[in-house]
Amino acid sequence: MILSTVEQIEQTIKSNFTPDQRFTAQEIVKITKLSRSMVSGYLNQLFKQGSLDKENTRPTQFWLPDKEQVFNEIVGFDGSLAQIIEQCKAAVNYPPDGLPVIIRGNSGVGKSLLAKKIYQYAAAQRVIEPDAPFVTLNCADYANNPELLSSVLFGYVKGAFTGANNDKTGLLDAANGGYLFLDEVHNLTQENQEKLFLLIDQKKFHRLGEDEKWHQASIRLVLATTEDTKAALLATFRRRIPLEVTLPDFKDRTHHEKLQLVWYFFQKEAKQINTPLSVDAHFIEKLIEGSYEGNVGALQNKIKLSCAQAYSQQSSESMVYVPTTGLSEYFNISFRQSDRFNSLSEDKIAKILEQNFSVLSVEETVKHLNRFLTSIKPYCLTDDLGYKIILNNLQHGMDELSFYGLEFSDQNLNDISLLINLLSDYHQPVKINLDQRHLFKYFQIVNEILDLTHQSRADELLILFLIAYFKANLPIVTKRHALIIMHGKNSATSLASEANQLIGDYSFSSIDMPIQVKTQEIVKKVNEYVEQVDTKEGLILLVDMGSLEKMYTEIKDNVQGDFLILNNISTALALEVGFALKQNQPMEYFTKLDYSQFSVQSQYFEGIAQTQNIVISCMSGQGVAEKIQEIFTKFKSNNPVEILTLDYDKLQKLKNLHHQSTFKNTYCIIATSQITIPGVECINIERVVNGTQSLSCLNNLYSDQQLEQFTNELIKLFTIEGASSRLQFLNPDKVINEISEIITALENQYHVVFKNFIRVNLYLHLSSMIERILTGDTEDERVNTKGKEFNLFVKSSEIIFRPIKSKYNIKIPLREYEYVYQIIETQINN
Repeated sequence: MILSTVEQIEQTIKSNFTPDQRFTAQEIVKITKLSRSMVSGYLNQLFKQGSLDKENTRPTQFWLPDKEQVFNEIVGFDGSLAQIIEQCKAAVNYPPDGLPVIIRGNSGVGKSLLAKKIYQYAAAQRVIEPDAPFVTLNCADYANNPELLSSVLFGYVKGAFTGANNDKTGLLDAANGGYLFLDEVHNLTQENQEKLFLLIDQKKFHRLGEDEKWHQASIRLVLATTEDTKAALLATFRRRIPLEVTLPDFKDRTHHEKLQLVWYFFQKEAKQINTPLSVDAHFIEKLIEGSYEGNVGALQNKIKLSCAQAYSQQSSESMVYVPTTGLSEYFNISFRQSDRFNSLSEDKIAKILEQNFSVLSVEETVKHLNRFLTSIKPYCLTDDLGYKIILNNLQHGMDELSFYGLEFSDQNLNDISLLINLLSDYHQPVKINLDQRHLFKYFQIVNEILDLTHQSRADELLILFLIAYFKANLPIVTKRHALIIMHGKNSATSLASEANQLIGDYSFSSIDMPIQVKTQEIVKKVNEYVEQVDTKEGLILLVDMGSLEKMYTEIKDNVQGDFLILNNISTALALEVGFALKQNQPMEYFTKLDYSQFSVQSQYFEGIAQTQNIVISCMSGQGVAEKIQEIFTKFKSNNPVEILTLDYDKLQKLKNLHHQSTFKNTYCIIATSQITIPGVECINIERVVNGTQSLSCLNNLYSDQQLEQFTNELIKLFTIEGASSRLQFLNPDKVINEISEIITALENQYHVVFKNFIRVNLYLHLSSMIERILTGDTEDERVNTKGKEFNLFVKSSEIIFRPIKSKYNIKIPLREYEYVYQIIETQINN
């Protein structure tokens, strides 16, 4: 097949330029060697037939239209309107003549714009001619005169009605071969609807005044209405319109889309007055957060009016400030170029998430967060407007954020703004497990940030990433919860804020109470707070006045751990308590503090937990106890029960105090050594492993099959294989051999052969100890064991453990030596 010259030119352009890539006639002259006048003629011919687009710049620029890009001019084409646009494309391309479409939505949502884009897309796809007509009729203009509407729509013949002196064609004739857009279609009478569905079915119609003669027309229909189509249109008519889409109100658009719409309208006005605009940041925020009865149309009018008022006062200036000059923060809007609005499509975000995270958990997100930030930074430049507005809001909200005592650097604010800007509009369902009670303090900070930046508190993915960011870069050190309650409008908040800032950590939360308030109302507020937080580590309550005994009595049963109330709160007292909280001092520290200098009273409850519980305690430290805890938490109990781990020394102290209420909710205590507490079932793990004791005391909580599985898991744990299988970082084979040498050295030192259970206990403890020291998860706490024997043990252990200390470059805390001593103490003393 021989191509014409114009077809050859088109092929040449397609071979050398991508869609939307601009070029001039001179560039085509260089490629084809044709004359300038011939090339210009061919390019204009291609433009007229719809094969090229052009812009009348100097020189004129041409480009290949991207057929799929027609809808890209609609804000939200890849967001909230993506599915609607895909459906509209399908309706356009469906053979042989497409499908009718009805667009629903309130006034001002963009129904007319979508109708026009459907027509333009059809022309770009060549399913209609490039110059095919697009005819619009607003049926509301003829709501009170249906006969006139019929005549306008279908045309009429001479004598059809009084004044019909000549035949006249209607809009159906005008739209033949193209599109007819009927706005406010609910104003069509039933008769006119019936005539239209005859046109849809058979492509023919009568003019008004004709009964016999038929006229043919190939017309594609787009209809629009603000009404419920089921109530406003005939069922027979609706059945002939397979696609019905509903456009969202402005308030239901995503944050990015609202910002884009606001910015687009300002740019339009800047071009209108041929002058750049400088728009107040707070004014933009008000526009974005506003609710408009007329939706996008009303927003556009509001922006147009604000620009008109500003221009009337500043028409001689080179920059027009909106709404006025002299405000604190402005964003400049050019009238020559479009500003950047970067956002990631949901599919792209989903792909990046999949590449970076196997599981969307806080721990996994913290681990790979820096890699994720690196992968999304190319999608958000520092001149991105959404990013700049979010950053501006955070910078202006530093007074609110200072409450939490954390030091936000510029880089922190930049990273947080980046995450919000690119993740805030991702709404695909994600499986995320966020324990709000455990993460309460992080939730408080993140919710404050979401409020400052006008984001939704329901956006779980964004919340996950912000929490992970704080845990990785701005971690909260204080583990125990402490609450300040004071009478006065902002008394508690002010004191907590001041204390947190001086301490440099989020140590205190606060509740402000009215001056005239009963103790019962304070108790209610505290209990509401307690429901939201994890109080296993205990709770400290600081108040300015009130009945401590009554408050203690009505709150203590809701607190899982120890509970301390202090009154007569002051800045000095808050700082004394706050710095100790940041050091994560044990609860015993706070109960023994000398409060006489602060003139306070205290009320204290010490207990295991206020809920039904099983306590696990190991001489060898929390590491082994937590491994046993893992075994139990894998199985669901018949009744709610909390599996707690407790430091062995603390368990001994509680035993010696022998407060009856301490273990009132404890089913049993499971320990690696023999312990006896009157009234409490105590299980020795060594005896369970050796088969001389069972877990039968738990048969009201677990089935026989579950208890058998527990027993097997415990036996497996207390084997060398079980010990090595639980190592996360160390090479099990190597570390087990190294620990074996330590055990042999200890046996030689004390001339004993350790029992199998003690030997495995040492494997468990020492392997766990090395990992904890390497990861920094250990503290050199003071020891409780005294005496000459222990001091000699430490002295010899410094030599025995030297190979491990040297290889792993670690220092072994005295507390860890004490754990080892406690494990072997019984056998070496015998």
